[in-house]
Amino acid sequence: MNTTTLLIAVAVIVLLMARRFAGEPLEARRLILPPVLLIVFGGYTLSQVDFAAAAQHPAVDGAVLGMGAIVAVAGGIVRGLTVKVFVQNGHVWYRYTLVTIGVWIAMVALRVGQLFAGRALDADQAVLSAGLLVILGLSFLGEAAIIGKRAIATGAPFAPKGARRAARRG
Repeated sequence: MNTTTLLIAVAVIVLLMARRFAGEPLEARRLILPPVLLIVFGGYTLSQVDFAAAAQHPAVDGAVLGMGAIVAVAGGIVRGLTVKVFVQNGHVWYRYTLVTIGVWIAMVALRVGQLFAGRALDADQAVLSAGLLVILGLSFLGEAAIIGKRAIATGAPFAPKGARRAARRG
């Protein structure tokens, strides 16, 4: 696995989990931007793979990546259902719960299992590694879809830009 990709994935997960476990105002751009950036950067990383040299079994690689994407989105949806969405200071906030952390742990274990299954099926590891950020982004996008829908259902507005900094000061 590419060390840079792994470090980026771990850094994003740790940063977002720490912020979200503490609770923060829900800014629409902060809900959508991280997954989109992960998907774009992951797509770029995936496009850099020399498929002619790497992919001995392109159908297997595609199937493993596709299943990873489906599981990631489903895991994100489940995770989104465990997040506490509430109104505070006139706008929507959200916070990860212990159940959310449990879902994260289960999804990481499932992802490791998928990688071992991909290896057993002789999927190309360079392709699977390059797809990691796309899969992580899809997971966050599934979560964002549910949290966004639940936030809208509160009837309160999303937090304005800079609300997180203001909440830390006040």
